[in-house]
Amino acid sequence: MKKTMLLLVMLLGLSACSTKFSYHFLDWAIGWELDDYVTLNKTQQKSMDKLIEKFVLWHQSEELTHYVAQLTEVEHLIQTNTLTPALWAEHVTLAKRHWFRLFEFALPDMLPIIGSLTEAQVKQILAQSRKDEQELIKEFAGKTPEQLQQDADDNLNEQFNDWLGSVSDEQKQLIHQYNQQRLSTLDMWLDYRHEWLRQFEIALGQRSDIPLLTERLTLLMTQPDELKSEKHRAILRQNTEAFGALLLAINASLSPKQSKHFYKKLNKLIQDLRELNQEGIEKATMAVKD
Repeated sequence: MKKTMLLLVMLLGLSACSTKFSYHFLDWAIGWELDDYVTLNKTQQKSMDKLIEKFVLWHQSEELTHYVAQLTEVEHLIQTNTLTPALWAEHVTLAKRHWFRLFEFALPDMLPIIGSLTEAQVKQILAQSRKDEQELIKEFAGKTPEQLQQDADDNLNEQFNDWLGSVSDEQKQLIHQYNQQRLSTLDMWLDYRHEWLRQFEIALGQRSDIPLLTERLTLLMTQPDELKSEKHRAILRQNTEAFGALLLAINASLSPKQSKHFYKKLNKLIQDLRELNQEGIEKATMAVKD
């Protein structure tokens, strides 16, 4: 059944009900998010605008086809009853690679912009990044394991409600059992984020050395798991497979109404992605002709 693609869809950051509408504002959204971290001068902003335009066209014309292909492949695994927790973990890894590939594409054009940042701009970026980190710590600080589990239950219930229409009491119990058995990585995750920010600060401090900046940002943006301990990575893998088992269990408990709801939503998502991709290909072709 196609419901097991839930996490994959979430990892891609897409919503079937608003994909096409939201995508046409992607360039604006990227710029708006960037404004939270740094105020660019006119020259930097002009370069950034060109990069965003180039990035959006590339993503729409080339990357979206990978999303469709992966969603279709997982659907096939479900239909043939060949999807396993281990295979699910592999698809989660593949979905993360989609994310890392965004940075691989953008990094060469980002380097001159980063290299031109002033001390004041770097301080602005780091101040906002530290604020984000402190807000994360504050979100979890002082909560008991029971409170953290309840938060996790509420979060998954909300996500499953979105994709299934509603969750049954039996499904809520399955979610609760998964969160009870899931190994905690909170402390390791917060440590990792702190180390990532420390390394990012070092990279910005050495931004005049482009080869070194390239090396450091490549690690941080496209290979961030290298900063995690072996134990952290092993637990994440174990938890991912456990989540795959949860999805299979929920899949077995679906009502016809839930199946219909998810199928309709998933079908709309894949169709939107295909249409956006075709639209991007046509734009890219026109751009070459111009």
